[in-house]
Amino acid sequence: MGVRNVAMVTVQVRDFDVMVAWYRDVLGLGIGWFEAGEFCTLTLPGGETVLALATDHPDRISDHPGRGWTPNLTVQDFDEMLVSLRDQGVQFDAEEEGADEGYRLVRVRDPEGNPIGLTT
Repeated sequence: MGVRNVAMVTVQVRDFDVMVAWYRDVLGLGIGWFEAGEFCTLTLPGGETVLALATDHPDRISDHPGRGWTPNLTVQDFDEMLVSLRDQGVQFDAEEEGADEGYRLVRVRDPEGNPIGLTT
């Protein structure tokens, strides 16, 4: 018994279309279940859902984006992803970390200011 994995993290967003496009076009996540303007799941290349974007609870949107949560996504080619993100003008939250500890991690900000960790 116990937790096996995270089914998904749902993020309440202000501008649904902008956020869907950013996660799809910038991070390369797929779109799973989609309800225009209201809800969608974001998927990995194999189809596994990792995040959901929703507008159904605007009262849950913090005045301080990302406070208390940071999803971390594993990327296939870390260096290629960093180049692509920089080319697209994505805001980096911090410099790369962890190489001296056996992993690589950067944090970027989505268009509403939420932090997203990207790792190998």
